[in-house]
Amino acid sequence: MSHDDSLSDSEQGMRTQSVLPDRLTPNLSILFVGINPGLRSAALGHHYAGPSNRFWKLLYEAKLVPEPLNYRDDGRLPDWGIGLTNLVPRATAGVEGLSLDECAAGRLALLRKIRRYRPRVVALLGITLYPTLFPLEAKRAGRRLGLQPVTLHESAVALLPNPSGRNAAYSYQAMLGAFRQLHPWLPPIQK
Repeated sequence: MSHDDSLSDSEQGMRTQSVLPDRLTPNLSILFVGINPGLRSAALGHHYAGPSNRFWKLLYEAKLVPEPLNYRDDGRLPDWGIGLTNLVPRATAGVEGLSLDECAAGRLALLRKIRRYRPRVVALLGITLYPTLFPLEAKRAGRRLGLQPVTLHESAVALLPNPSGRNAAYSYQAMLGAFRQLHPWLPPIQK
């Protein structure tokens, strides 16, 4: 999720209830799932477009893609077996703007996408996504990053920190380490 409250006047004018397009193809290696788009991402029509969001830098430095990318390249990710979607499609200034009903509906929609596109691993970008996707699992404080002991329609589940600039709970190095744990799900050769 990328959020930036400092939108320019033109970006403010572009902001609508529009939904960012998912970046999905069948048989993905990695499906990144954000909580919901930030206002800037929605205004620009691209995932993780906030200037302080570290998603694109992490993707490259973790060697999940072969070249540096930015938010304008989000449509290229399926070429490398990587997909993007969000739990809730509606953009907000922060997660506190989401309702429980939206999250519940988003959970069902996400499960349908996972069943349809069959990613090898679902990478949840944000600790708060886990209890939303697994509401019947016992609540546990201090959930660890990395591979989780559950699956979603036969897809492995990895928990990563939210790369938003607002996330001060994890250092950049901790985020990078978590992103690097996704290597086993990549195809052997990336072009």
